[in-house]
Amino acid sequence: MGRNDTEHGNKKNYRGKKGKKAIKVILIIAAVFFVMNAIATKIIYDMVFKRYDAVMNEKIAAKYEDFIAGRDVLSIPEGKEEIRAYFYDLDNEKGLVIIAPGLHAGADDLIPVAEGLYKGGYDILVFDPVGSVDSTGRSAKGFSREIFDLGAVMDYARTNLPGEDIYLLGHSRGTFAVCARLAEDSDIKAAVSVSAHNSAMDAIISYSSRYVGPVANLNYPALWCYQALLFGPGTLGLKADRLVNESTVPVLIAEGSEDDNAPPDKYSLYSKRNGITRENVFYYWGEEPGRNGHTDILFKEDEANQDLIETVLVFFERAANAQ
Repeated sequence: MGRNDTEHGNKKNYRGKKGKKAIKVILIIAAVFFVMNAIATKIIYDMVFKRYDAVMNEKIAAKYEDFIAGRDVLSIPEGKEEIRAYFYDLDNEKGLVIIAPGLHAGADDLIPVAEGLYKGGYDILVFDPVGSVDSTGRSAKGFSREIFDLGAVMDYARTNLPGEDIYLLGHSRGTFAVCARLAEDSDIKAAVSVSAHNSAMDAIISYSSRYVGPVANLNYPALWCYQALLFGPGTLGLKADRLVNESTVPVLIAEGSEDDNAPPDKYSLYSKRNGITRENVFYYWGEEPGRNGHTDILFKEDEANQDLIETVLVFFERAANAQ
């Protein structure tokens, strides 16, 4: 072997070692980034779904004093947790409306809504989701958690309030739980979806993108994995539009024109309306200023949106007469 051949071989070996070293460095950097990203994802996610504690709004306490005084306080088990629920009972014959609150909200926030539906002739059962107000739980845990809370409350109603037709109304995270129950419970008379995200991942990405823009999508894999660890991958496969399409339960979908949390054009159940092709799905479009946002479309402080409440009551009545 000549001198030139030897030098060429040495250079080739050097390049090979250099290439392997570069790959090793890249893999180490990638591993460090993955670990740091996973840790950051957990920290931020847990902050978003931290425990929600609140006292009753003073305006609500004063305005609805008599209504509040007549309610029964319930404790409903769900796994290791206890759900605080409130039952407003007048032995109404029209049925029972179960109200599922959104994230960072509890039963007391929905008192104006409960009272409006109660006056319309329905018994009301509304609850604090796990990790909220008077229910147990160190945190709200995640977007899909309320699916299990609502299931426990519905089971309680079937056992302890037999014979009542069950109607569901959910807001935001509570609506996703309502849509998920459509696939599990065949005895639902009708369901109302207010400000609904189309999936758990849509909700998380929508929330994140309000703060970091398109960068939120780069963290999609880490967010998916963390939620899968919390609730199992099955819950992440749930899509509200598909659940509505596959159900025969009458559904009313309410959306605000200025909803920046579950926008009308993306992330929301409403944005998927063109793919919902079955009968008995109806829509409420809120565009009145002050009543067209993510929350105020349903309630604002001590007042419910009476126009939406009246629409819901008519919808429930039609659903009852059609079956």
